[in-house]
Amino acid sequence: MTSPKSILVFVSLLFMAGTGYAQDVLTRIDDFNEATGFAYSVSNKKKILIIEGFREGEQVKMDKVDVFDLDMKTLKYSEKDQSVSIKCYSELDGCVTSTLVRERNKKSYRNRIVFGLTENVAGEEVLRELRQLLNQMRETY
Repeated sequence: MTSPKSILVFVSLLFMAGTGYAQDVLTRIDDFNEATGFAYSVSNKKKILIIEGFREGEQVKMDKVDVFDLDMKTLKYSEKDQSVSIKCYSELDGCVTSTLVRERNKKSYRNRIVFGLTENVAGEEVLRELRQLLNQMRETY
């Protein structure tokens, strides 16, 4: 027979474990935002990754994607294009909802996320931080 006290302890431990994983996601988000500089600001709502893109300090777009719709095998850094990108799984047509803020919230659906890199941003670091963030989100949610 289980006592109410033991059930309460068990539930408390589950809550603390879940909070720890969510905290790990927030730490990964902070690390990724630091790696990308001022051009992007990433946040999340559970398993939805939210990417705000900025130009000259003003928000120009917002992308949203379920991290489980992204194909981790396609995550890459292109030195030629100065970008880090990841594609949706091939059977998904447009898993990324992209909203252009300046153009009256014009929405479109894309097959990948691309982070354009500025001069002082290290592509390999952005790639590493994005991989760690996506993996942490997948483990947590």
